[in-house]
Amino acid sequence: MTKYNIKFYFLISILYIVSSSFLFFDDGGNIQFIPYTSLPSNIQEFVNTYFNEYEVYSSAVSTHYIVIFKGGSSINFNRKGEWTSIIGNRKIIQISTAEKFIDSKIMNIIKNKYTSINNIYKRSKGYEFKVDDAYYIYIDYDGNILKIKKA
Repeated sequence: MTKYNIKFYFLISILYIVSSSFLFFDDGGNIQFIPYTSLPSNIQEFVNTYFNEYEVYSSAVSTHYIVIFKGGSSINFNRKGEWTSIIGNRKIIQISTAEKFIDSKIMNIIKNKYTSINNIYKRSKGYEFKVDDAYYIYIDYDGNILKIKKA
């Protein structure tokens, strides 16, 4: 590979990362990157308790709070500091990690049928899991499967 090709691929990679971040944070341009220590204490406590093996890359605030980990995984929190989604970004969210903060009757459904969690979304009526990079599973807070669909 020539020096020109390396520079070209590097530039394309940087452009991709920058454009992806604009898509991820598209809320009218009001995103502000802030120090992790400036996040509300309940957010820091959640991250430090359940995701302490992850390395925090950056954090931001807009209409919600975002913690971004090295490697691209992220957690979104509402203004009250309650988590609303955990995005694996092509990385696996350990079932053993999710079991620590999601009710066992819900996690048993996931654990008994699937091998990996890619994303978790907390919805008004329950949870939406993307599992095995192939299915979306909708489970209400009582542990009833509402819907399963292919990703």
